Amino acid sequence: MSESARSHASAGSLAGDAVGVVVDGQTYKNLLYLTLAFPLGVLYFTLLVTGLSLGAGLLVVGVGALVLLATVGVVRYVAAFERRLANGLLGTDIRGYADIQSNDDGLVATAMAYFRASSTWRAVGFIMAKFLLGSLSLVALFTTLGVSVDLALTPVFPEALGTQVNGWEVAGGLETAPEQAAGGAAGVVLGFVSLHALNGLARVNAAAAAALLAPDESETSG
Repeated sequence: MSESARSHASAGSLAGDAVGVVVDGQTYKNLLYLTLAFPLGVLYFTLLVTGLSLGAGLLVVGVGALVLLATVGVVRYVAAFERRLANGLLGTDIRGYADIQSNDDGLVATAMAYFRASSTWRAVGFIMAKFLLGSLSLVALFTTLGVSVDLALTPVFPEALGTQVNGWEVAGGLETAPEQAAGGAAGVVLGFVSLHALNGLARVNAAAAAALLAPDESETSG
């Protein structure tokens, strides 16, 4: 194959990859994960902070220990749910924690084992990361897809969404037909770029889940 033919083939492959993001089912799984990330992140963070602060405050009357242990249980259930969510939507293959073995030492001993387990605190770290990444996901979805969809619809529906970014109305200044057509074309291009960027953000979420929700090396080697 000549150098020119290889160059054309490479360009065609890049163009196919750029456009193929629209028909790739994984893209829409990623978007669903990112859409859920903010409300779930806020819920988890609220439960964590409430449980830890309330449990610490009630330690003096004895009830606090039960609240803290219940919070640990919630944290581990969140980790299990998020593991399934990442495996189902982001295409990861994260196995469950393996640092706690079932035993017959009683409820209190088992509860304390969960409280001391490194996996519990890695799950707490994931909840913190989820809150931050969920907030970033919300901003990314609105400032990329929101703007691109608004611009793409401008030639047909000039005031379809009225998307604003820091007080600037995205399609507000596009008044003539040529301006709206140019805005529509820009919106389509931005849409492709946005989908690739959001897929990248989903991969960051997948990496965080794999790092904090999977067994560590000592667990797997054991």
